[in-house]
Amino acid sequence: MEPEALAKDISSLSLDQTASRHTGRKGRRPNRAYHTLGSASGTPNTTPFLNASVSQDSFQFTPNVPQAPFSPREIQGSPATMAIPGFPQGSPALMPQSQERLNSVAESPAAAWFPQGNSPVQSSSHFVSTQRWEDQMLHLAKTFETSRDSVPPLPTTVYYSLDQGSCDPRLLSLSMYNIPVDEHLRSATKLPLGLTIQPFAVTIPEEPMPLVDQRAEPGPLRCKRCRAYINPGFKFGYDSTAMCNICGVKMRMPSNDFVSQGFDIQGSDTSYKSETQKGSVEFLVPQMYNAIQDQPAIPLHYVFLIDLSLFANENRSSLAVVEGVRSSIEYIAEFQPNCEVAIMAYDSKVRFYNLRSDSETPQEYVITDVNDVFLPFCNGLFVKPRESMSLIDATLDKIVEHISWDKFSHVASVCYGSALEAAKLAIDTVTKGQGGKIICSLNSLPTAGNGNLVLRKDDAARKNLKCDNDLYKKLGNQLLRSYISVDLYVTSSAFVDMATVAYPVEATSGNLKWYQDFNHERDAFTLINDMMQNVANITGYQALLKVRCSTGLNVDQYYCESSDFSDTDPMIPVLTKDTTLDVLLKYDQKLTAGKNISFQVALLYTDIDGNRKVRCMNTSGAISDNIGEVFKFLNQNVALRIMIKDVIQSLGDCNFPEIRKAIDNKVVDILTQYKALVGGSLTSQLVLPEALKTLPSYILAFEKSELMMPNNQSTRGNARIYDLFKYKNMNSAQLHYKLYPQIVPLHVLLGEEDLSFYDANEKMLQVRPDSLDALSVRSGHQHLTNGGCYLIFQGETVYLWLNENTNRMLLQDLLQVDQEAPISQISLFGGSLPEVGTEVNQKALDVVRNWGHITNKSYLPVVLLRPNVDQHYAQVMNQLFCEDRSIHRIESLDNYLVAMHRRIQEKLKDDDYTKVQTNTHTVEQDGNLLQKFVQF
Repeated sequence: MEPEALAKDISSLSLDQTASRHTGRKGRRPNRAYHTLGSASGTPNTTPFLNASVSQDSFQFTPNVPQAPFSPREIQGSPATMAIPGFPQGSPALMPQSQERLNSVAESPAAAWFPQGNSPVQSSSHFVSTQRWEDQMLHLAKTFETSRDSVPPLPTTVYYSLDQGSCDPRLLSLSMYNIPVDEHLRSATKLPLGLTIQPFAVTIPEEPMPLVDQRAEPGPLRCKRCRAYINPGFKFGYDSTAMCNICGVKMRMPSNDFVSQGFDIQGSDTSYKSETQKGSVEFLVPQMYNAIQDQPAIPLHYVFLIDLSLFANENRSSLAVVEGVRSSIEYIAEFQPNCEVAIMAYDSKVRFYNLRSDSETPQEYVITDVNDVFLPFCNGLFVKPRESMSLIDATLDKIVEHISWDKFSHVASVCYGSALEAAKLAIDTVTKGQGGKIICSLNSLPTAGNGNLVLRKDDAARKNLKCDNDLYKKLGNQLLRSYISVDLYVTSSAFVDMATVAYPVEATSGNLKWYQDFNHERDAFTLINDMMQNVANITGYQALLKVRCSTGLNVDQYYCESSDFSDTDPMIPVLTKDTTLDVLLKYDQKLTAGKNISFQVALLYTDIDGNRKVRCMNTSGAISDNIGEVFKFLNQNVALRIMIKDVIQSLGDCNFPEIRKAIDNKVVDILTQYKALVGGSLTSQLVLPEALKTLPSYILAFEKSELMMPNNQSTRGNARIYDLFKYKNMNSAQLHYKLYPQIVPLHVLLGEEDLSFYDANEKMLQVRPDSLDALSVRSGHQHLTNGGCYLIFQGETVYLWLNENTNRMLLQDLLQVDQEAPISQISLFGGSLPEVGTEVNQKALDVVRNWGHITNKSYLPVVLLRPNVDQHYAQVMNQLFCEDRSIHRIESLDNYLVAMHRRIQEKLKDDDYTKVQTNTHTVEQDGNLLQKFVQF
């Protein structure tokens, strides 16, 4: 990769630049080494364009490669495949030379937005709503090539990617792709240097990651010094040696791993090895890698723990949970046949159920001494669902009968803490400490047994959002060390001290779901689908994660409870497709400008069938001493995630007005540095970096979130803690939709191509440039049309907004409702849009389906939002419209930018910014600044 190639970079951030970065203790770390993909950065060829406006009958390939046809609507699998030297059979077909590729792009609808020269492909709009559509249009005709493209598309953009020696950015991405040469230059940007890792993110095309069988001792080839795994950056010599791209140490290679000197990533060697050509690969590893030595890895074990207390039965949430358990076990039986399940229940007592296949009727064992739980039996506690499905159904039917008819035996007390201890004991005993998954429901504050919280109440007296109960802290740590993860479904509107009861969930990287004002008719279907979706998302367990960097950089901290927010390598008991981890980096020494720097993430885990694997992801970045280039190739998504994680860590005594001021100061510092050092300090206009055009919008939305609301009456309420949990655990796409919901109007005049799928795999939603303005609706009351009809998505729920003036013929086509029926009588069966067969109905279904794909959700509940009809209308609207002035007097977006601009001008006038010595070659030499001014 040349010096001017796009580079990947990361940096650290703190709301208080003088304060220490750490809240937890530091762990001891071995010497680091860097993994560099520079010399083997991939093939110059490109993947096929998926562009309906380009020729539909042919796609060209490089001159020395046979040509093959490609049509977006003809291919039902992944893009066209052919045998190409250096790439395995079935790899995506490659495209023509650069000039022909550019010519194809020039004919696309988004041609006007493509950058000239060495610039990242980015939208030109500073409005989030427009930027999302523009970015998607830019990537309809473009395949992201990891060897030549740098800054990835937005997390809300669907795009095809080709691994050419650096992994798909959905798996691993950097906050800076031109990495500052030293800490001084990094600090001048006021931005963090870090990574975002989502190891099991869904990629396009949806092809399995290359799997290399290395179960024979000693396992995969690794550097003798830094222990980095073999990757495309390793340099091989004629003398059977290899040089590590992480630490630079040369080592002798075993004969069976030798790769000739003539090999390069462009395919000069006819023998193909995935680990030396792909940026992401999985290794099957020998028994020495097992979580517990001398014990073979086993399939995942599940415990379903059902709250049968009085209040759970009265609001019928327990019935919904039972059906969720039934659906989840049926899914496990079909798609995870080697896994085993157990069923338990609790109120003031703990109940065990024998699921042994040779039993004729369900058997229930009740433990009344909840202060000292034990296992009444072991044989039949865990079973494979296929072998005992009839008895499992009978057991669940018996639980339903108890809920519905045995009402005189229902009690209000809940022994939640003791029930978790019993579930842990069951998994530890049967698996001999190898871990598993607890899926639990809770409807009221625990008031019995261990972990009794009967004296807790919701008020503003406790000024912190942390768990302050020793039992739940100890239980969370014990579950973590036993590789047991907890999912918790809370169905109560009353205070349950979620900061305490959900600590085991946070400590074990589990999922937390809260159903406010649970209504069985409205929420049961959603809860059932959420439970089954979370089970379906599980990919493995017993995970350990390690980040390695080239010499000069090191891990500063993992934003993870299991590592105590230090540089200790985190444990992740159970992995899912949504597992996302942010990492902050630091400088150990000054780097060398013009060179590349490498990053490797190694994830050691056991898949759900009991196979021990290492998932290895590699990427690289260029080192730069030019602050203009650093700003030019920023990744706003990673920077935003780390900024939010830093705010969460610095909540302290929950003085939210002061915290908002600190956030504003940080944003002002970033924009001041950019304007002073890059954007032209002499102009009186507000100048936003191209890569950070929408950062103020997202930051302001975060300041208006439920988490940051004033705490005059309540500090630890369910809504605030649940919001905090989502910010800690959401993947990037869900986080962006949560901060700034997307609004799609259905009442505007649309063309046939608008809101339809562009590619044959039906992943990419397209719009015509002519419809861009009509479809780009900003998140504010004044941007909604009276009588309109809108789909609004905030990451988890789709809202259908309409009012009494909405066109009744439109509603008939959309929902198949009577034109004369009042809007108060409109309902959605199962929380989904009906399939009517009309054009507007199909477009709406495609939009919801597209959102589900982006956020990795097979089901998204659709909720009606009608003024003067729905009780939740006012509350939801205040959460959705993040550009408006909030009820807590937080300014609107326009006024926020005006105030920010004023403060930037004052800092420039006072010469209050960090100065750096820059190169003579600046962005101005690339032609009239190449920076766009945003005027307000």
